[in-house]
Amino acid sequence: MNTKKYICLNLFVLLMLCTWLLVNHCLASTAKSKLLQDQRKADRLVEKINVSETLGPLAPVAMSPFFGLTCLSGTSILCNKGVLPENSFLIGNDTLNNGFVFLAFLALTVITSVPKLVTASKVFAEITDRLETYAGIISYGVILLLAEQAQPADQETVLYTAGILTLTQNGLLACAAAVNIFVISTVRFFFELLVLISPIPTLDAIFEFTNKAIAGLLAIVYAFNPFAAFVLNLIIFFICFLIFKWASRRIKYLRAILLEPMILSLKRKISRNKDYDPDHKARDRFAHHLPDADLLLKCFPMRKLGKIKKKDLCYLLLEGNNPVLLKPRFLRAPVIKKLNREQLETEIKEGLMSYSVTCTDDSGRRKFDLVFGSAYKQNLEALKSKLNRPKSQ
Repeated sequence: MNTKKYICLNLFVLLMLCTWLLVNHCLASTAKSKLLQDQRKADRLVEKINVSETLGPLAPVAMSPFFGLTCLSGTSILCNKGVLPENSFLIGNDTLNNGFVFLAFLALTVITSVPKLVTASKVFAEITDRLETYAGIISYGVILLLAEQAQPADQETVLYTAGILTLTQNGLLACAAAVNIFVISTVRFFFELLVLISPIPTLDAIFEFTNKAIAGLLAIVYAFNPFAAFVLNLIIFFICFLIFKWASRRIKYLRAILLEPMILSLKRKISRNKDYDPDHKARDRFAHHLPDADLLLKCFPMRKLGKIKKKDLCYLLLEGNNPVLLKPRFLRAPVIKKLNREQLETEIKEGLMSYSVTCTDDSGRRKFDLVFGSAYKQNLEALKSKLNRPKSQ
């Protein structure tokens, strides 16, 4: 399948799924026909939702978003039919208790899983992996918020205030679920990238099967004992949280080296612009911090340099003729490390999948590389020219 069509298909399916969840809830609310069944659902919703039942299935959803949601929808259907033990979160949940929702998530599971097993398409499957994670976060949040909308009008709504924000109980749980899914899925994605560069051909299939098997096992535990599933989720979340920053840095590094050259090539084909600048957004974002600096490239230092850690995402700039290393930070001012002209060598070394420029630390004794991806291959001559500017210029 053409790469552009494959990505567009994934985006279209994700959009249709979120739309379906909203439309399905509206249709389900007006199509209730059995009075006794409706009363049973209302009685369940009047009860205070157990936190362990709400957050218990987050681990399988985080490990494999679409497969986890498929299991959750199937569990809800079986729970409403009396096959599985009662669960106050699943019983009466019109969004999950729907065969079409179950089939939609099952189809998305197949669409996103099969390409990872095929060598020619597994790279593009990794590109869309983040879309699956965000879709899982949005879908689970929508499920929680729609469950709240289905509550009887006379039920008292508990509000929580944090600064200027006011959230309901389900809104607060949705935020907690989003953090949980994002942290666990980020660590899982790091291991997927390691598998991607592994020389063992069948390791992709083994990892994907193992991931699905663990997610399915956790879903089974949740179906019979939500509290045990909640405890397991807390343990997995705690372990992933400890290595989250470490894994996040390496994900950015591997994406820049492995995936971004392909993404850039695709963007150039779509825009039909061979000179498409991959750093144009970064230039605008950092212009007010260093207005006179010339942004050269996105790079990753191979050892710690002050507040900049190993494999931190950084940008190499030239302020006049002096190199500057800038590390962006979320909702905070970036870390700016000014280097002497003598600390940065002018030679660009070519590696197997990347390029590098040698830099010297503040002591002047220890050398290390600033590595950047092959996305800059077309700009190597311009980079060499800027790095070789005379010091007196």
